[in-house]
Order: sequence, then structure tokens, then C-alpha cells
Amino acid sequence: MSDPNKEFDGIRQGDNPLPEWWKWVFLGCVIFAGIYAVYFHGFSNWGTGAYYAAQIEDYEKEFPNKNVKIESNDGSNPFRGNQGAISAGQKTFQTYCVACHGPTGEGLVGPNLMDKEWLHGNTDLELYETVMKGVPMERTKLGRGPMPPHENSLGSEKVYQVLAWLASKNLELKPSK
Repeated sequence: MSDPNKEFDGIRQGDNPLPEWWKWVFLGCVIFAGIYAVYFHGFSNWGTGAYYAAQIEDYEKEFPNKNVKIESNDGSNPFRGNQGAISAGQKTFQTYCVACHGPTGEGLVGPNLMDKEWLHGNTDLELYETVMKGVPMERTKLGRGPMPPHENSLGSEKVYQVLAWLASKNLELKPSK
């Protein structure tokens, strides 16, 4: 028969039972968890599906969908000529677009936006689609880099504001027909 008080690496193992209070606390926790699970899933009207739906509703109220396209009848920019939108567009350009298109829009990695040559169209509708959907590497021209889509990062309103600022600086940008 083996010795119940074994010693291994200087540590003595005594086969002592757990204290009674610990056993009762453990048993109480197991019973409570079982009763709570039956109550929560069977009798309460608070479910995770309803809670999730309420959270989504609260989120959509706090952060409305900024990607709702602002419609115009002919596809032209509804903010064209609006001074408030033009100044907001300039701020957005200075924040998001300056790294590729330069501080004045004359191009760095991205193309020059102030000259007469437009690589992906020069109407409001064409530029809106280009900015929202981006330009993948396969469609780039003149050795310029790809353009990321700004559909989720900026949304329609900010894209139209940037295009309004751009139209105020470059008269070659035409309203859509």
C-alpha cells in the first residue's frame, strides 16, 4: 500500500478532505446556476435577441446611416455653390485626401485634381462613384496608385462636400447631365 503523505521535490502531499463549508458553497452555486438557467431561458421575457435588437435601434438613432445617397434629379452635386458645404469639404479634403492628392489637390501619389485632365470622368456623378467605390489597382492610369473606397469612411454627404470644394477650385469639373 502507498503512503498517503507522499513527498515530491520537497512538497508534502496530504490527502486532506475539503472543508465542509467549501463543499456547501460549491453545491449552492451549482443549484443556483441550474435554477437561474431554467428561469432565464424558460420564464423571463428578457432574451438576448430582444436586447440585441434594442441595442441596434439605439445605435442607429445615435449614429444615423451616413451612406444614404443624397439624390438629385440629374446626378449633379446638390452642394455645388453652397459656401458652408464648400468649407466643410475643404476641411474633409485636408483631413482625408491630402496624403495622396496634396494640400492643394495638385497630386502626389494620387492624380492632380486641379488640371484639365480627368482620369476617371469629370462630372459630379462620375466623380461621386469614383470616390465612393474607389479605384482598384487594375483601373489605375498613368502609373498612379489605387484609391481606397470612401463609402464607409466618409459617406455621401462628406463626399459631395469635397466635390463641391473641388468644383469651386477647378472649373473643369462639370455638373452631371
